[in-house]
Amino acid sequence: GPRHIDPRRCISYLTYFGSGLTPRELREPMGLWVYGCDHCQNVCPRNAPWLARDLAPNQKAAAMVEDFRLDKLLHMDAAYFKQHIWPHMFYMSEADLWRWKMNVARVMGNSLDDRYVPELVRALSENTDDRVRGMIAWSLGKIGGSEARKILKKVLRETEGIVKEEVLTALES
Repeated sequence: GPRHIDPRRCISYLTYFGSGLTPRELREPMGLWVYGCDHCQNVCPRNAPWLARDLAPNQKAAAMVEDFRLDKLLHMDAAYFKQHIWPHMFYMSEADLWRWKMNVARVMGNSLDDRYVPELVRALSENTDDRVRGMIAWSLGKIGGSEARKILKKVLRETEGIVKEEVLTALES
């Protein structure tokens, strides 16, 4: 309700503190947020005067756009993270790469953009973390199409556990 939040359902919490796969019922409502969201900052009455100001674009943030492309984040390794991401988000470690990749896969699925299917398929074969692979399966199911369905059927025969559950759910939808 108004002026109350459940921090365990907060987008920021889920994108960088959640320990497993994002709960299914929260994936779509999280929309296109890869990391955090600041929604609470935008609706806080104390911030209204600041948000009403007409500010110039932040040139430092604009210069980082290429480094934060979804495909680059989905396929990043520790070296890429240390060079391009960590200097701006130093409070996260390379041990959290799985979290970044899981969040990016969710965003790609929520975009419903089929140009991400090849990237998701590639990431499915590159990743060993079941949380990432499970979210990739969900995203392929969300985007849909014959190529995504073909890959999901192939993966179904080769997986178990949470990845298999996500593949089955994706194929049912």
